[in-house]
Amino acid sequence: MMNKRPSAELATMTSNMRIPRIILPIISLSAFPALPSVGNDTAFGGTAASPYPVHTKEIRMASEHITIRSEASSSSWLYTCDFAFENMSSDPVTIMMGMPFFTMGDEESGDFNAVLPTDEQAVAVGKPLVWKFTAAVDGKAVRVTEGKPTINPDLLGSDYKVAYTWPMHFPAGSTRKVRNTYKLAYTSSAGDNFLDYILKTGGLWHNGKIGRSRLTVILDDERYILPVGDKPRDATMAGTITPGGYKVSSKGEQVVIEWDLKNFAPSQDLQVVLRDRELFIMDEVERKSPAEMTRSELRKLRNFPYAAHGYVFKDQSLRDYYATLWYPMANPDFKEADLSERSKELISTVKRLEATK
Repeated sequence: MMNKRPSAELATMTSNMRIPRIILPIISLSAFPALPSVGNDTAFGGTAASPYPVHTKEIRMASEHITIRSEASSSSWLYTCDFAFENMSSDPVTIMMGMPFFTMGDEESGDFNAVLPTDEQAVAVGKPLVWKFTAAVDGKAVRVTEGKPTINPDLLGSDYKVAYTWPMHFPAGSTRKVRNTYKLAYTSSAGDNFLDYILKTGGLWHNGKIGRSRLTVILDDERYILPVGDKPRDATMAGTITPGGYKVSSKGEQVVIEWDLKNFAPSQDLQVVLRDRELFIMDEVERKSPAEMTRSELRKLRNFPYAAHGYVFKDQSLRDYYATLWYPMANPDFKEADLSERSKELISTVKRLEATK
């Protein structure tokens, strides 16, 4: 198995207004959703997390609003993370806030196969596997420092090699807001695209609950399909969405997944698994041999590639049928030339079979 490479924020308490050395958590693989087994086609693009305190009983995560959006042009995920932290004590508290990341490995040494957004420069070996990271406190940009973290000996693992940190001061009873933005490349394997965000770490602040957790995932990369399924799914199946309590809506050229969780004690992490569109079409062919299909089934299969490319049918029965298989993403600019040669061959084959029925 390929070790999952989560990032997580943290806070370590200071004393006498001194900034302490950085102590960052290291989590074992079992703490996170599984990634697919490593293969030649597996590419790791990074993952992200809610803030993680090493030790603090005074600071509460009052709210988080995480928005993650696909960017097709660069094969990456764009993160905007807004947090509100509240000092529950009657004393001022100063913390070192930070986010650790995995570093770019050296493939020649047998390290993991890391990828980068197509519009970004390569990351040097040993540098953070993240792009365009920013931090702001109460609406003002803060300077972050890159440093080597000290591993928390109480937790397993040793993959966090670098961290971005910045100090924060909380007057007694105060609430302060933090915004982080950054970019991570897609993580893909065997035609599936894995989006992860570690939520469990957010439950380790004061009282173990997040006052309100709003999560929004916006999918607008037409190369990927989000399958619909009513069966229990594991973390390696396309169509997986966790945690529960979400709603999915097709909004024109986008599919949007939303959560609004109150007094949230996270026991699962956010995960969405997408399927490559062309492979999704071929998956449908493999479910049942076209030669064994009825004329009605063949009609649905013939139109399957068009529907998967976002074509909107006038026939309501076709629209309703495909909506039971995946969350539709309309493409008003669809044209026949968008179809792959493989899809065109499928359509021709099905037409010949239909003529014999």
